[in-house]
Amino acid sequence: MIPSARVAAALEILDDIARADAPADAIISNWNRTHRFAGSKDKRAIRELVYRDLRKGAQYRWLSGLVGGDPTSPRARMIMASEQEGAGTAVARFDGSQYGPPVLSEAELAQVAKLHDMSTGKAPDWVTCDCPEELYGLLASQWPQSVVEEVQALNERAPVDLRVNTMRVNVDEARAALAEAEYEVVPTSFSPIGLRGSEHTNFSTLTPFRKGLIDPQDESSQLVSLLVDARPEMKVIDLCAGAGGKSLSLSAMMENKGEIVSCDTLMSRLSRMEPRRARLGADNIRVQAVEDGEIPEGMEGWADRVLVDAPCTGSGTWRRSPELRWRTGLDDIETYAETQTALLATAAQMVKPGGRLIYAVCSIFNAEGRDIARGFEETNPSFSRVPVADALGSELANRLNAYLELVLTPHRHRTDGMYAVIFERGLI
Repeated sequence: MIPSARVAAALEILDDIARADAPADAIISNWNRTHRFAGSKDKRAIRELVYRDLRKGAQYRWLSGLVGGDPTSPRARMIMASEQEGAGTAVARFDGSQYGPPVLSEAELAQVAKLHDMSTGKAPDWVTCDCPEELYGLLASQWPQSVVEEVQALNERAPVDLRVNTMRVNVDEARAALAEAEYEVVPTSFSPIGLRGSEHTNFSTLTPFRKGLIDPQDESSQLVSLLVDARPEMKVIDLCAGAGGKSLSLSAMMENKGEIVSCDTLMSRLSRMEPRRARLGADNIRVQAVEDGEIPEGMEGWADRVLVDAPCTGSGTWRRSPELRWRTGLDDIETYAETQTALLATAAQMVKPGGRLIYAVCSIFNAEGRDIARGFEETNPSFSRVPVADALGSELANRLNAYLELVLTPHRHRTDGMYAVIFERGLI
């Protein structure tokens, strides 16, 4: 493929990403499947063009706005990005060839000329940090002393974290098995059941993965599972289980005993857990589809532990899914907060007296984490907060700088962003 054809393909994918809710990686993979004529070098180059826009989208939006273009247009941003490589690059790539994008219009040519004639000056912090302007303002009020460092860390490349399946091996044994498979890892900084690699690979080709010795899971999620403090004799509900990563982790903590009920509004999401459950040997899990606000029959006051890993903006995962920052607005945060509050109200009814409710979100916004927890405390006097140190142990809690709640960020902990808190229901 010639350079202009690669640009056209990248624009097609960026348009799809803007319209869809699917992860960018999935959209790129689908494009690759349906365009088999593209060679491996072409696909790699197209992917790089797409991720350049996703990771440096603030810069290209800002430049587009300065010259009178449309910052929301992938084409406008691609023109700005091309010209950043060198004057005339946009004209060369937007050449109107058979497989390339249409030639630059007179207005676009004028914008390119203006870009080279003007002095842009120092870019605002939201641009240098590659964050939407309105979200940067929110985070600046939340982290007044460290916002630049925190937000820049959200744009770094995420490592590869693996959870060791302790039902089959310990951490040292799993590490040795991965080394034998020529995949090098080191222990995670905080999770006692985690290993970290730097290379992204197809794990299904590795023997330790096929044997169920390890399972991909970010260290932050491993730590949330530890907060549940699930034990073999317990009854546990994972209310927003999705594909079941935390349910599988809890199964290992419970030594494949007790009972875990993994719930979600979509059975299609829950069904994705089955191959993983079989590979890992997690036999104490049953799945159940639930409607929003529904308490499954017989489960009111039933559980020793209820985990609510609530739907959220996913802002804590921006390193892995940079497209999410461009899909999120202040209204989305507000909408998610309403959902999170409702989920906690439902989950509270499932906790038995003396049992615990664990709330978690992979979000960096206080509005989805700390504010939701405080609101729950104010409206549910029968529940009291349990210091996360009680579940993590004082040594680990001190290293995490976590006491009443768990707040993780890429800048401070080199994990995904995560908020979590524990509540205990009174006996009376």
